Amino acid sequence: MKHHLGMHEEIHNVYGHTWDKVVTEQFEKRNPNRRIFQMTRSAFAGMQRYTFGWSGDAGNGREVTEGWNKLKAQIPLALSAGMGGIPFWSCDISGYCGDIDDYEKMSELYVRWLQFGVFNSLSRAHHEGNNAVEPWLFGNEATEINKKAIELKYTLFPYIYTYAREAHDTGMPLMRALFLEYPFDKEVENLDTQFLFGKELLVAPVVEEAAATKKVYFPEGTWIDYHVPEKKYEGEQWIEIPVKLETIPLFVKKGSVIPTMPVMQYIGQDPDYPLILKVFPSVTNKEAQFVVYEDDGESNDYKQGGFANRNIKVFTKDDAIEIEYNDTVYQGFSADERDLYYDVLLEEKPRRIIFGKEKIKKARKNLQPCESEEKMKWHWDKSKHICRISIPKEIDNHKKLKIIF
Repeated sequence: MKHHLGMHEEIHNVYGHTWDKVVTEQFEKRNPNRRIFQMTRSAFAGMQRYTFGWSGDAGNGREVTEGWNKLKAQIPLALSAGMGGIPFWSCDISGYCGDIDDYEKMSELYVRWLQFGVFNSLSRAHHEGNNAVEPWLFGNEATEINKKAIELKYTLFPYIYTYAREAHDTGMPLMRALFLEYPFDKEVENLDTQFLFGKELLVAPVVEEAAATKKVYFPEGTWIDYHVPEKKYEGEQWIEIPVKLETIPLFVKKGSVIPTMPVMQYIGQDPDYPLILKVFPSVTNKEAQFVVYEDDGESNDYKQGGFANRNIKVFTKDDAIEIEYNDTVYQGFSADERDLYYDVLLEEKPRRIIFGKEKIKKARKNLQPCESEEKMKWHWDKSKHICRISIPKEIDNHKKLKIIF
């Protein structure tokens, strides 16, 4: 084929890139200050300026239920894309290829593909032809497990969106090969069976059929099971983790703050959502911190500096934990005041909690983020060793919060 710029063999590697460039330019010309959402079928390094890509037809077209090696290959593909300057990457959850004749037989592979897929920067369940792959089609057990995986991604939205902004600014991918954060650890040089999601979370997807365990490598530090926080693992070693079909091996590094929100049916369902800050305090005399990023989610104002940052710092002392919160608004962006909930993982029950100079009252029952509190309260979950503290948005939340033991 002859193109305007020359014969196809001459411009093959820039054809997809040029296509994406034209689509973006024309969309923005006709839709001023509106974000484009574009995915592309084919492109090369440089596509990230305009679009996101995916791994292509990834399943086993001859026998879809034997696509386990295809699923396993998605991890190094994702990490390679990220290191190639393409931070927004996806795959076809289910693998796309082949007819699904037996949904029950396909269910385990679909569950595991979805559990990996929710940690793609964009998550897409997709299959060819008339093969439906809605997550409720694979039996009751699979449906419940799929629902939990999808809800997990929704709760992590503030965390994901913050790292999406970092990817935009720096090119640092959301799905990270471990050596990007631990370059001196020889054990992670060729590790392609797990990845970091952002900086604080470690994901080790189960990609083997009928797996009862997952071998996980923990880099330096202490790592906490995100789902069962009483379980902790010391770093710089391999550990065999028992797994069930519903298990997503997900770990958070000690000394982290993970911003979350309640489960929603779609992003934007509740613009006034409370911010739930999961705090995993560092060791004594060390600080944990996170800057939560927000913008309007629709316009291109963020390119001109229209956004807000919510800064959380957690300092650990011998007899107390101090939490500082402040927000910074840029270019007049309208940042909503939010109810704040702190879920602080502690070794022991606090003696008292002070906000500024005011003592916070203890609640008799757990505090639900969907039930807005009128006053500051705290509750101790003895079984999980988590202290939940609520600070309503009507209260000036810039005062220092102090947990005293």
